[in-house]
Amino acid sequence: MTKPLKKNQKAKELILDAAENLFAYRGFKGTTTREITREAGVPLGLMSYYFGTKEDLYREVIERRSVEHAAAIRASLQSAAEQANGNPTAEMLIRAYFSPLVERSLRGGEGWKSYIHLLSRAANTPRNEPYVESFDKTYVPVVREFIEILKGCHPDADEEAVYWSYYFLSSSIIHILLESGSIDSMSGGKFRSTDLETILDKMATFFAAGMQRLAAA
Repeated sequence: MTKPLKKNQKAKELILDAAENLFAYRGFKGTTTREITREAGVPLGLMSYYFGTKEDLYREVIERRSVEHAAAIRASLQSAAEQANGNPTAEMLIRAYFSPLVERSLRGGEGWKSYIHLLSRAANTPRNEPYVESFDKTYVPVVREFIEILKGCHPDADEEAVYWSYYFLSSSIIHILLESGSIDSMSGGKFRSTDLETILDKMATFFAAGMQRLAAA
């Protein structure tokens, strides 16, 4: 049974919400348009009417929250720089970069939780998949800005060291934000993958030290 719709725009938002959730937890290829419209409670024909293809729908899901999210990351990095009088440490910058993701995942509501999961999936998707172009278009510039700021923490380091440092950091972030439960299993439940604030605290210290060592090599 379809949900009653007061406005056409409501149907579009329902489709976006359903797609966001399904793409986040099943992936792009593991989700069909029929499943999306079924979860949204709207006729299948509205999917193609509003979005055309599944690739177009994925792009709109990525872009819907992207401006706000990218702005939050930039604002967090700027705040860290201001608090340190223009000389933030790598540890401060890593905390600033990761904290908006943690905040939205923990306290942004179900939609933001799904979106953060979706970004992690998108970041871990082979770049030859055309449907992730929207992710790169929005977030690669933010990443490049962050890398440039990180370079300032170790001005004598080789560029290679900074890029590899970011690559190791981002790979960890991608895994962490999926909250896979792997540390829960390994530790017998003593530590939890959902404890993102603790993870942020320990991860920033860990990677800042690693970056310092790699930069000095």
